[in-house]
Amino acid sequence: MERVLVTGADGFVASHLLAELSRETDCRLTGIGLKPGPSAEVPGLEYKVLDITDHKTLGDYLAEVRPDTVFHLAAQPSVARSWEDPWSTYNVNLMGQVNLMESLLRLRLDTSVHIACSSEEYGKVPQGRMPLGERMPLKPCSHYAVSKVTQELLGLMYREAFGWRVLVTRSFNQAGPGQSPDFVVSSFARQVAMIEAGRSKPVLKVGNLEARRDFTDVRDTARAYRLLMEKGQPGAVYNVCSGMAPAISEILDMLLGLSDADIEVERDPARQRPSDVPLLLGDASLIRKEIGWEPIIGLEQTLEDTLDYWRQRVSPTT
Repeated sequence: MERVLVTGADGFVASHLLAELSRETDCRLTGIGLKPGPSAEVPGLEYKVLDITDHKTLGDYLAEVRPDTVFHLAAQPSVARSWEDPWSTYNVNLMGQVNLMESLLRLRLDTSVHIACSSEEYGKVPQGRMPLGERMPLKPCSHYAVSKVTQELLGLMYREAFGWRVLVTRSFNQAGPGQSPDFVVSSFARQVAMIEAGRSKPVLKVGNLEARRDFTDVRDTARAYRLLMEKGQPGAVYNVCSGMAPAISEILDMLLGLSDADIEVERDPARQRPSDVPLLLGDASLIRKEIGWEPIIGLEQTLEDTLDYWRQRVSPTT
């Protein structure tokens, strides 16, 4: 990796991937995103505000930077939002990737491409068939999941048609400092911090607490992405997961245990999804065997760091 481009460089996972790449490699690091600045300020990063759905502007920029490595993270990342606005979900996730791949193709760049996909692609699978390995059939249950299945197939099509080095990850649930409160761990942590700071009533609103999810700390995920780009097999698909799936109620209890505040929990029907997968539990044996990766940050540390992140941002003194 000498000239690395990170799409979606203004996003949550990218903030930790940029730090990982800056710390562990000597690459020339560039990033694109929609926000005025990147999600992490790292030495030497060149950042440009750019919409990947703008084919010409993207192509012109790629012609300038000529990356030999692309981490494609730019996406509409929310299942819930995909139900509210399926059009933008498909436009960003699919057409954005078409623009990226076609621009690289027409520039005749010999580029390795990592496509960040999702465990949501597996859909509803009987618990007896858990944990989910990479060979499990894909049965997406949301617009977001369908878009990710298509992103994966699209990327692998370029591998087959043109011999590109394309790698795909199916990441299970991410958590950690910097995540949007649209996601469950960050939502709970922010609500706790707001209550502690006296900025909201001592009531924490929740959705489905029975769902069980395989959570990985985002910093472990960033390390997995870097190692896969360095050592992964072209055309391969890798699960990135912890292999454990606590109930959302357990996550909530752990977060409440990190606070001295007296907090009431209230069910909020608006936080229920039209199609919610009861259990997602992944099998990370392939990435462990081929790359030697495994998560090293425990769930309690992830929750504590996420809560501290929100405490710093909602404190009355900030």
